[in-house]
Amino acid sequence: MAGFQWAKTHYLDASVLVKLVVDEGDCGPVRQFFKSNTNFCTTLLCLAEAIGVLKGKWSRNEITADEYLVATRRLVIDAWGKRIEIDDVGFINPSVNSQVETMARKHSLDVSDALQLVTILNGRYSVLGPNSASVLITADAGLAAAASSEGVRVWNCRVGQGPQWV
Repeated sequence: MAGFQWAKTHYLDASVLVKLVVDEGDCGPVRQFFKSNTNFCTTLLCLAEAIGVLKGKWSRNEITADEYLVATRRLVIDAWGKRIEIDDVGFINPSVNSQVETMARKHSLDVSDALQLVTILNGRYSVLGPNSASVLITADAGLAAAASSEGVRVWNCRVGQGPQWV
């Protein structure tokens, strides 16, 4: 079947969420990908982290108050009902929290990044077969390396246009 592609869920980390709403020098490839694809997910903690990054950019005068508010609104609207689904594995569950802590220690990740990996490996779309396995899209080289070592397909959007399977 020529042109057939398997459906994949694309998990976006905080660094990518910010690139979708703030003009940064290397945001073009990930914005184009977002514009021309579907099935996007993130965790609520990644969304909160991205909003925190936007706050930091505003407080350092890297973006104006209006840009901060518009960017935050765009993220929230996309996450609630439009383009980006929130996948929640129950971070406040002690068992899940323990998995996140183990992942964070194993790869020297922050909790948000570790939760993203635990979510991809155990969340709503983790049961899909190898051709439809979820993909992590990140601009964080450390998270990309950790994801790869855990067997998660990953695209570091700072490096190239993305693999064919993205």
